[in-house]
Amino acid sequence: MTPLIHRCTSLLVGTALALAVGSALSVTLDISGVKVEDTLTIYNNKLVLNGAGVVFSGKAPQYVAHIYAKSKFKSLDTLIASPGPKRLVLTAIKEVDTAPIVKMFNRSVEATASRTDMAKLIPGLVNIGNIFKANTVLKSGEIMTVDWIPITGMVIYVGTKMQGNPMREPEFFRAAMAVWMGDSPADAQARAALLGQI
Repeated sequence: MTPLIHRCTSLLVGTALALAVGSALSVTLDISGVKVEDTLTIYNNKLVLNGAGVVFSGKAPQYVAHIYAKSKFKSLDTLIASPGPKRLVLTAIKEVDTAPIVKMFNRSVEATASRTDMAKLIPGLVNIGNIFKANTVLKSGEIMTVDWIPITGMVIYVGTKMQGNPMREPEFFRAAMAVWMGDSPADAQARAALLGQI
């Protein structure tokens, strides 16, 4: 199986299975060897899987990304506007260099924040920088979780350990989500899968 066929197959199979889930039964999907639950409960809120896909670097699969919210969404704006907590999960398929992720995050913040906003975001940018300096790679099978908690802000975990400090400014969560679901995403097909478009 060629990398392109494998890529399309894993995205389409994962999305088709996710769309087929309509009952109260919990279903676990297998996307490129990564187990993806169709629902989860965090902070006393039940969230549903919106989509999942494999993020590639060239032809090489890097990690599986999957996103949860209280209800389905089709765009980044809809995700940001939806109430309640949200969770993005990244599971490394192989050892992943996190430098491109933080680079895209910083560009996203700079592209969306005004000059006035940037001044208040500096402490959060330093926090993000420190988080990724401490996590320059994700080992195969390692999981990074990015949560939005309305009363707390954006919280990042690697495994079960919280990284850095919560970031209360919503601009950070939007910038983080734009890395995978914005106009210039890390992987266009993964973006479509996360947004439930394929």
